[in-house]
Amino acid sequence: MLIAILSDIHDHIWNLEKAKKVIKKEKCEAVVFCGDMCAPFTTQILTATGLPTYAVWGNVDEDHWAMVKKGGDNFFAATLSQEFNEVVLGGKKIAFCHYPKLGSLLAETGYYDAVFHGHTHVTYSKKTGKTLLANPGAVCGIVKGRAGLASFMVFDTDKNSLRLVKISK
Repeated sequence: MLIAILSDIHDHIWNLEKAKKVIKKEKCEAVVFCGDMCAPFTTQILTATGLPTYAVWGNVDEDHWAMVKKGGDNFFAATLSQEFNEVVLGGKKIAFCHYPKLGSLLAETGYYDAVFHGHTHVTYSKKTGKTLLANPGAVCGIVKGRAGLASFMVFDTDKNSLRLVKISK
């Protein structure tokens, strides 16, 4: 199973549209979102893929109620009091959150096959024990306060591997 892992859209709908085209072309079957869509209209654009979309909230997401409403029936968001979410997709136990420290702590438990987070806008992937830990980067393309790599990742559950997808530089 191929899963699109996205984070930090920050209402950059132009890069989100580019990402959606790749998600469709790659034949991804689900989306995991690690926070910071920002506005409800972005949720509606993201979920227009028609794919099940699993999300957590970031530090700049606004009007959570409207985001859930605009997300529709295929949008599964963590409750406001929940700092992370978890799902089993393609036989893999996946945890995801917005913040890197929490992501590291979740990976260190060894309970999950993969843990994803956002927030820093800096892409990386590594193994923590048997757990794959990664940040897919930022769809918005702002890295360390400057224009940079706009990206997301595709997680292949069959191979337990990640591939970085560059939207623009």
